Amino acid sequence: MDQKTSRDLTTSRLLSRIRAAGSPQEAVAWHDAYGDPLLKDTLYMLMQKNSLQPRDVILECGLERSYFYHILSGHKRPSRNMMLRIGFCVRADYEEMNHLLRLSGVSSLYPRIRRDALIIYAIQQKLSMEAANALLAEQGEVPLYREETHA
Repeated sequence: MDQKTSRDLTTSRLLSRIRAAGSPQEAVAWHDAYGDPLLKDTLYMLMQKNSLQPRDVILECGLERSYFYHILSGHKRPSRNMMLRIGFCVRADYEEMNHLLRLSGVSSLYPRIRRDALIIYAIQQKLSMEAANALLAEQGEVPLYREETHA
């Protein structure tokens, strides 16, 4: 692999390479060399960046301990709402939140959807998960969780 095929290759450049590929092998050469990004790696990076331990996220999100560790191990794939909750608890910014959503196999935040616009607003305002949930409920949107399900 040449120097431009490093782990830091931008997504747009990678997409350009894939579009210009002459074979399937060429299209996936970067992936074969570096592997696909993993949700657990991104979660650990965000926890480290924000000086959080798994137990902090578990408590703040009101998660079952085993469920969160199953997500970290790759044995469970969280729903979109659960990934949003976790994203708020690890203090993800907009780009990081969308990255978490994509890695968990669900749709990214889309500004043209009213609920997503409110979630984006909450992220930009650095609201807590509880405050974001209250905002959604106040605005008549489906909350991230129901009060009785959050410990």
